[in-house]
Amino acid sequence: MALMRKLAGERAHVEGYEIKSIINNLNNILNSTRDYSFFFQNFGISDYRYLSTREDIAKAIIADVSENIALFEPRVLVNEINYVKYDSLLRLSFIIDAVLRDNGQPLKLFLDPVDNHLQARL
Repeated sequence: MALMRKLAGERAHVEGYEIKSIINNLNNILNSTRDYSFFFQNFGISDYRYLSTREDIAKAIIADVSENIALFEPRVLVNEINYVKYDSLLRLSFIIDAVLRDNGQPLKLFLDPVDNHLQARL
């Protein structure tokens, strides 16, 4: 990353690049199916078809997301993941409150299903 800072010349540009890199990595992790997509153990999100309630599914997703970020995105420290409740029974969204480990910058991500994939965005 030091080389990128020297080449970029501007800290804001480098920080923006790092946040985009983090979001891309999270999207890759969270759109992978556990035990099928990658050779790392516990990489990706499990299948939740066996769970019956939206709250049970939300709890399972929160646990998987927390575990995957801790294991596979070392630049981020998760403070809290909250489930966003909607009237629609088919919609699950989450707010991830985190900080960047290297500088303590707060990072708030919105995790929303898009076309049967989870998408993290600012």
